[in-house]
Amino acid sequence: MLPARLFIVLLSLTGGAANAAADDELLKTQPFPEQQAPAPAPRKPPAAKPPTAPSPGAAAQQKGPPGMMGLPWPKSPDEVSKTLDNLYAYLATEPDHRQAGEIGAAIEKMWRLEGGDTVNLLIDRGEIFSAQNQNDRALPFLDAAVELAPQYAEAWTHRAYVEYRMNNYTAALGDLRRALALEPNHFRALDGMAKILVLMGEKKAALEVYNQLLKVHPNIEGGETARDELKKEVEGQGI
Repeated sequence: MLPARLFIVLLSLTGGAANAAADDELLKTQPFPEQQAPAPAPRKPPAAKPPTAPSPGAAAQQKGPPGMMGLPWPKSPDEVSKTLDNLYAYLATEPDHRQAGEIGAAIEKMWRLEGGDTVNLLIDRGEIFSAQNQNDRALPFLDAAVELAPQYAEAWTHRAYVEYRMNNYTAALGDLRRALALEPNHFRALDGMAKILVLMGEKKAALEVYNQLLKVHPNIEGGETARDELKKEVEGQGI
């Protein structure tokens, strides 16, 4: 039997607790802003010798959906895992900022394929309330998503975002660690973790996370600048 809290949240989905349709941007993991006013085995990181990324200019010759680098859209869970590994390899070596952004966006859409319709709907409802600064109403939907799919990295990452907006940094960090245990290349989780660690004064740890983030997504918006500024601060402290 479903826990009472989870049952109530699921019932609210069918009853229209949030009638507005989610904006397309809410279907992607939200980036963490700079400042504030038994589960299946986790996917293994890419092999030591990942697929070779195309040479500069080759991306323009790719066909198919933007960011897919000519790869077909996956049709099964096994194909999702393989395609993600290939896209992570492209993302880590793509020199063009715009093209890297398209690859990152394709990866974010593919993350959502690993969650069921019900769980993704819970996440969308929570994001709607969060976008309206009603985080206390958003959190139960994300709690329910995590309870239903503890193996789904997106559920943990989206709940971490809401907890972050509620200034509950310790809980947010815990959820981001769970997400990264499931998906080590989750660049949104790495980005959020680095920013929270900075806010908590854990600058050395934050620098290590930024370095890992830039290995996964060298072109992520603001990542290199934030890392370089933090590096100066850490080195200036003699750490």
